[in-house]
Amino acid sequence: MNHSPIALLQELLKCGTDIPVWHYDMDGHLLDTNSEHLVLDKILGFIGGIRYMLEFAQKSRKPLVLGGDMGLMWCAVYEADKVSTKSIYLIGPVFNAEIGDSFLEASANQYHIDTAFRKQYVRILKGISVVPSLLFQQYCLMLHYCVNGEKLNRSDIHYQPRNKIILPMPTVTDLDTYDRLNVYQTEQALLRMIREGDVQYKKAIAHADHLFNAMSAAQGRSLPAAITDATGFTALCIREAITAGISADTAFAVGEGYMESMRQCRTFSELTSLNLTMYEDFIFRVRKHRTNPAVSAQIRSCRDYIELHAEQELKLAELAKQVGYSEYYLSRKFKQEMGICISGYIRLIRVERSKLMLSTTSTPIHQIAASLHFASSSHFSEAFREIVGKTPQQYRIDNQAY
Repeated sequence: MNHSPIALLQELLKCGTDIPVWHYDMDGHLLDTNSEHLVLDKILGFIGGIRYMLEFAQKSRKPLVLGGDMGLMWCAVYEADKVSTKSIYLIGPVFNAEIGDSFLEASANQYHIDTAFRKQYVRILKGISVVPSLLFQQYCLMLHYCVNGEKLNRSDIHYQPRNKIILPMPTVTDLDTYDRLNVYQTEQALLRMIREGDVQYKKAIAHADHLFNAMSAAQGRSLPAAITDATGFTALCIREAITAGISADTAFAVGEGYMESMRQCRTFSELTSLNLTMYEDFIFRVRKHRTNPAVSAQIRSCRDYIELHAEQELKLAELAKQVGYSEYYLSRKFKQEMGICISGYIRLIRVERSKLMLSTTSTPIHQIAASLHFASSSHFSEAFREIVGKTPQQYRIDNQAY
């Protein structure tokens, strides 16, 4: 690799992580890499990544994130001039969450890794860096700048569509713990519902026990393995939400918040409840986005900012600055388009956030109230009762998973 900016990026990516860089020609042939493990190139091919990045080059030259069910992510950047695309640089793979041994063994089955090579395969995957999705996006933008000298935003990044990911069909030996094919088919249906904002999803979930309850202890799976599955499914939900029009910043911030909570779960029931809450959250965000097409970009940006910073102190002056409006005009415009005043919307979002904390944690109610910037516990309880119809304590009793 002769590009000095690329060489510099290679060195930077070794500072605290070890993310390899790959260079392909426009026929998908590997030209160069600083990785010692060429099996990672094979895995990218298995999930359809190489094929799709070549197809994508025919319609866009923006950065492209590739990935599959294993939770691995790559980013492809196209070296291009005004006339043609010359070659493709990739960074990755990375995991967006910690991966357990049971998951690695399952992936070895999924990709039919020969027994003689299995230990080496698992060792290679264990050596892959864990990089949060938002940070990986920044690396993608850095790579694009190094290759093309062009500054982009996270919203310019594209993602490999779910229906372009190729998964090997399971064999009988792959089905020791649960039916992976049925899980995959159910997962596809649930992800489609996120993409469409389908509020009839509960009917499907009633028949989808093998997805959300595949994490149950009765099926012999460890809690760490179940958490890995749940965070992996959350990553797929993030992708579908972005495809449906939710901003990448919002989708990743929401999804990574859930993934962090999932990693702290101590029981299967707690994890299953949180998984369902996450799924419902994305469904309703997409539905809200689709049923409010008249909401302007500025008000949508203000709304997203409130939702992303609900745990922080929010002031009207700060919100107005974010969207470039005066405080008076923002207040009037927000009420006109959203049907609720800004302070009322902030209170609504904070109560919704508190419902998650009440149902999935044992955090004292007064601490929840303080963390969400309510003036006092009594003020929080009053707002909660007004919106939910019951006290925070009663809601916790009725909904806590453990």
